[in-house]
Amino acid sequence: MNERIEVKVAGGISGFAEDKDAAKELRKSTILPSLLAHDTVVLDFSGITSSTQSFVHALIAEPLQQFGESVLSRLEFRSCAPQIKSLVGLVVDYSLGGFSTTPSDPMDVGTRRPNKKRTSEKPVKVHRKRKSA
Repeated sequence: MNERIEVKVAGGISGFAEDKDAAKELRKSTILPSLLAHDTVVLDFSGITSSTQSFVHALIAEPLQQFGESVLSRLEFRSCAPQIKSLVGLVVDYSLGGFSTTPSDPMDVGTRRPNKKRTSEKPVKVHRKRKSA
């Protein structure tokens, strides 16, 4: 199909996303079927100021494990607050088997041009850092 599926991620009253059952349902009902259909999934975190790691894990870990690193070309994370960016980077790294305790820019889990500023209003593609031997 190759469509762009926009998914609004819902948080609680104060913009705190913690309901991992809701994240799991979103993953099962929308994210996985869309990725299986070779669509691009845009996860819009507008209004979400923070989250638990378990929420982000419930949302994206299974697709990452099922499809591998290549799925990152079809997953976009839009309007992410700094804490959400950090959690997404952590879950991506952990889910793909490259968990590291080395701090890095979590949305720079791949290569990008230096000094290129990203705003939280633009979609952010996640690319995994390659570890050097």
